[in-house]
Amino acid sequence: IAAYRAEHASNASYVNDFKAEVQRVRSSGVSKTAAEPHSLPQQIVTAIKRHYQLTWGDRNTLYTLLMLNAVNAVITGSAFYMAPKTATGSYERGGAIFFSLIYFFLNALAETPATVLSRSIVVKQRKLGLSHPSAYVLAQTVADLPISLFQALVFSCCYYFMLGLGKTASQFFIFSLIVWVHYGATSALFRMIGAIAPNLNLALLMAGAAIPPCLTYSGFAPPWPTLHKWGSWIRRISPSPWALEALMGNEFYDITLSCTDSQMVPSGPGYNNLANQGCTLPGSVKGSPDVPGSTYLALTYDMYRSHLWRNFGIIIAMWAIYTIIAAVGLAFTAREQGGASGHVFKRGAQTETIPTTANSSGMTLGEQDLEKQPSRTVHDLNLQPASSASSATHIDDNTSDHGKPNDNGSSFTFENVNYYVNVADGEKQLLQNVSAYARPGQLTALMGASGAGKTTLLDTISQRKSEGRVEGAMRLNGHPLDATFGRSCGFAMQQDVHEPFSTVREALQFSAELRQPADVPHAEKMEYCEYIIKLLELGPIADALIGTPGEGGLGVEERKRVTIAVELAAKPSSLLFLDEPTSGLDSQAAYSIVHFLQRIAREGIPIICTIHQPSGVLFEMFDHVLLLAPGGRTIYFGETGKNSGKVVEYFDRYGAHMNESENPAEFIISTVSGADNSAVWHDNWLQSPEKARVLETINMINEKTSIAGQSAPTSKGEFAMPIWPQIKAVTKRHWISVWRDGSYNFSRFFKFLWCELFISFTYFMVKTDIQGLQNNMLNLLIIVQIIPAVAPDLQSMWFSKWATFEARERNGIYSWKALTTAMISVEVPYMIVGFTLIYFCMYWTVGYSTETTIAGYEYLQFITCGIFALTWNQVLATMFSNMQTCGLASALFWNILMIFNGTLIPHAALNDFYRNWLYWLDPFRWFFGGSVSNLLKPVPVNCSANDLARFDPPAGQTCAAYAADYLSRSTGYLVNPDATENCGYCPYSTGSEYAATMDYYYSQRWRDWGIFLVFAVVSNVALIYFITWFTRVRGRKTKSA
Repeated sequence: IAAYRAEHASNASYVNDFKAEVQRVRSSGVSKTAAEPHSLPQQIVTAIKRHYQLTWGDRNTLYTLLMLNAVNAVITGSAFYMAPKTATGSYERGGAIFFSLIYFFLNALAETPATVLSRSIVVKQRKLGLSHPSAYVLAQTVADLPISLFQALVFSCCYYFMLGLGKTASQFFIFSLIVWVHYGATSALFRMIGAIAPNLNLALLMAGAAIPPCLTYSGFAPPWPTLHKWGSWIRRISPSPWALEALMGNEFYDITLSCTDSQMVPSGPGYNNLANQGCTLPGSVKGSPDVPGSTYLALTYDMYRSHLWRNFGIIIAMWAIYTIIAAVGLAFTAREQGGASGHVFKRGAQTETIPTTANSSGMTLGEQDLEKQPSRTVHDLNLQPASSASSATHIDDNTSDHGKPNDNGSSFTFENVNYYVNVADGEKQLLQNVSAYARPGQLTALMGASGAGKTTLLDTISQRKSEGRVEGAMRLNGHPLDATFGRSCGFAMQQDVHEPFSTVREALQFSAELRQPADVPHAEKMEYCEYIIKLLELGPIADALIGTPGEGGLGVEERKRVTIAVELAAKPSSLLFLDEPTSGLDSQAAYSIVHFLQRIAREGIPIICTIHQPSGVLFEMFDHVLLLAPGGRTIYFGETGKNSGKVVEYFDRYGAHMNESENPAEFIISTVSGADNSAVWHDNWLQSPEKARVLETINMINEKTSIAGQSAPTSKGEFAMPIWPQIKAVTKRHWISVWRDGSYNFSRFFKFLWCELFISFTYFMVKTDIQGLQNNMLNLLIIVQIIPAVAPDLQSMWFSKWATFEARERNGIYSWKALTTAMISVEVPYMIVGFTLIYFCMYWTVGYSTETTIAGYEYLQFITCGIFALTWNQVLATMFSNMQTCGLASALFWNILMIFNGTLIPHAALNDFYRNWLYWLDPFRWFFGGSVSNLLKPVPVNCSANDLARFDPPAGQTCAAYAADYLSRSTGYLVNPDATENCGYCPYSTGSEYAATMDYYYSQRWRDWGIFLVFAVVSNVALIYFITWFTRVRGRKTKSA
C-alpha cells in the first residue's frame, strides 16, 4: 500500500487523469465544490423515479391506504348521511366537514417517523455523492402529488355525496381541492418535523405536540368567536384553520337553514301562527323559520366564503414554507455523525478498568496481533449440561487432560434435510438433502457463498423456522426432537439482539433465570452467571447498559461476547448455534471470538456456526466444515484437518489445486462459485466416499447414543420455568427497561402536560351560555385526542419488544403470554400517573365544579380513560405487522370512536342502522355519557343574546302567559317573562337538560363508568391476547414431513 501511494503521489498524470474524469462526469452548471456530479433538478428527477419504484414495490401498503380512505369515507359519511339543513343538522354538517380534515391530518402524522427512519439512506447517498438531502425532500413532495390527489379524490367521491353537500360541480371540486392541498400541507408539516428533529423520539414528541395547536385552533371546537384573544394568533400558523374556513364557506354560502316545526319556539298544540314564533338558529329573525347559511356561518364561526381563495393561497404558501424548511433541515441533520461509543453504566455500578496485561515481550494484549498468539491451554472451563440440577460454579484448575474434548456432551444429527417455502406458483426448495452431524466438542463451520442457504439451514436445524415445510430426520442423542429442544440449545444471532436498557449482568441473569431448569436454586443460577462473566472476561462491563448499535453502549466485539454469554448462561445441554459470530469484527476481535468458541467446545458442547469468508487462521480453528452451494446443495462435509489438509485434499482429488499462499476458505468458495461449478461439485459430493461415510457416521451416532440412554432434559415442557415465574421475570425486565428509557417517558409525559395545558387554557373558565355548554363537552372531546397523540410511543414500544421476542426469545425461553402480560402491566402505572396529570391540568383550569362527588367521579373516569388509552393502542398494535400500517388504521378506528359516541351526532340524530348497535358498542359513549352528565349537572345556564330564540306574543299577552303551555312540557326558561314583545327564550335551564339531548343522564353515570371500565380492562385485554395469538402465534410452526 505504501509503494502504491508513493507511485501515484509522484506521478502527476494520475492526478490529472482523475481530475479530468471528475469534470467529465459532472453535469454542466454544477458547482465545482458540490459533491454530487448531477444538478439538483437531475437529482430530483432520479429520486422521483426511485420513489415510484419503491411505491410500486410496496404497492400493498398503497392499496391498504386507499382502502382505508374509502372505508373511512363510507363509515363516517354514512354516520352523517344527508345531514339535514336544520337547527341540529347545521352542527352535524360542520362536524362532518371538520372530520374530513382530521382524518387526513392524522394520516399525515406517519410522515414524521418515515422521514426520520429514511435518514440513514439519505446519509449514505450524500456520503457517496449520489444525491443531496434537499433533493430527497423535494422529490418526495413532487412524487406524492398525484398519489395524495388520488387519495383525496377516492375519499371525496365516497364522502361528499353521502353528506348531501352542495350539488354543483364547482363545490365538489373545491372540496376535493382543499382536502388535497390541506393533506399535502400537513404532510409537509410533519415531514419538516421529521427532517429537523435529531432523533425519532424527539420527532414523535414534536409531532404529538403539534396536534393541539393545529386542531384546537382550527375554528370548529371551539368556534373562533369564543376563543380567548391572547390565543387567536395560534390559528395563523397552521393550515387547518384556513382549510376549515374554505370548506365551510364553500358549503354554507348558498344554502338556507331552517327550523323544523318542533324546533320553533313556542311550538306544539295552540302555537300555529308563525308570526308569533321564533327559530333557535343564530341569526334568525322573529316570525321566520329560515336563516341564510352565510349568516349562520358568520355569527357562529366568524367564517366567510369570500376568504376561500385567499385561504387556498395561504395553504399553498405554508406547504412551500414547510417543504423549504424540511429541505434545509434535512441537509443539516442528514450528516454522518460518530455514534456514541462510550459505556453507560447503571446508577451505583462499581466500574472496573479493562485490564491490559503484558506478555513476555512487554507488549500488552491490545498491542498484539491475536491471530499470531499461540493457543492458550484450556484448563479453566467446566460447563455442565442444563439438565443437571447441580452445576460447577467455579473454574477447575486441576483438569488433567486439557487438550482433549469432553465426550460426555450431546450428539446431534440431521439427515436429508429439505426446506420449502411458498411462492406465487407453488413451492420453492431452499435446502436439498443436507446431511451432517455434530458430536461433543466438535466446532463446525457452516460455509458457502452468499445465497447458499447457510442461515436458512441454521434456522431450520435449530427449529427456528416458523413458516414453510421441512423434511428430513433430525435427532438429538438418537432421539427425535421434542418441545424441549428449543430451550436446551443456545442460538446466537448475527444481529446481536438484546434488550438495550439491560446491563450485561442483567441480560445473563434473565437468561439463566428462565432457561435453566426450575429445580436449580436461584442463588446457584446467579452464581453461574458470575462464572460466565469471568469466563468471557466481561467483568469490566458487567454493569454497563448493552445499548443500541450506533447510539451508545457496547462495542461490536463486546456485543458478540455478550450474545454468546447470554446463551451460555442458559447452560445449553445440547448444542450452541451461532450465525456469523465474526461478522463486522476486525481480525483480532474475530480471532478472540473463535478462540472463546474453542474453549466452550472442548468441554463437550457441539457448536455449529455460519461464517463468511474467514481468514486462513480462523478457518483452521474449526474441526469440521459444511460447505453449501447456491440452492442449499452440499459440496462437502467433513474434517478440516491439520492446516486444512483434509478439505484441501478432497478438492485436489477432483482437480482443484490450491497454491500454498492461498487462503483455504477463499479457495474452496471461489472454486465452487457459479451455477455450473456448484452443480458439478454437488454431483461429486453425492458420489464421493465421504458422503457415504457421513451417512454411516450418522447411523452409528444415533444407535450409540440411543443405546447409551442419553436424552433431552427430563422436563418435557416447552419452557424451563412455569408461566408465573416467566411473567415475573419478563415484567421485572420490562419495568427496568421502561424506567431507564428517558426519551420514551419524556415524550409521553411532555405530551400529557403540554397538550392538556394548551387545550385547557384554550377553554379557560368557559362561560355558562349555550356555547359554553357545548365547549364543556368539546373540551372533553379534544382532551381525549391525547390518545392518538401518544399512540406512536405506545405502539412503537410494542413493536420493538415484540421484534426482540420474535428474533431471539420465543424459541423455548418464555411464552408470548408472559411478554403480553408484562407490556400491559408495566404501562398501567405510567398511564395512571399520566392521566392524573391530565386531570389536574384540565379540571380546575376549565372551571368545573369543586364538589367532591363531581370531581372524584371525574377522576375515576380519567384513570379509566388512561387504562383504555393503553389497551386500545396495544389492541391496534396486535392487529398489524408494522408501524406504518398501524398508524394509518389508527386514524380510521379513532374517527369511528369519535363519531358514534353521541357528542358530534346526538343519539336521536343517528341513522337507524347505527343508532341501535354501534352507538352502544362505542366505548367513548360511556366515557362521555358519564363525564358530560357529571360535569354539566351543577352548571346553571345563562344564555347570551345570540343563544335566545326571539318571538312576539299575541297582542295583550305577556311572554310568560303566551308560552306557559310550551314551557310546561319543554326545558329552558324565558329571560323576560313579563314582557309583551321581543320575548327571549333560552333552551336550557341547567347543564343536565343539555346533556339529556344526547341521552346522557346523571342518574346513569355509575353504570356508564362500569361499562367503560369493562371496555378498558376486560374486553381490550381479552382482544390483546386473542389477536396476538391469532396473528402472531397461531400456525407459526413449520410443517414437518
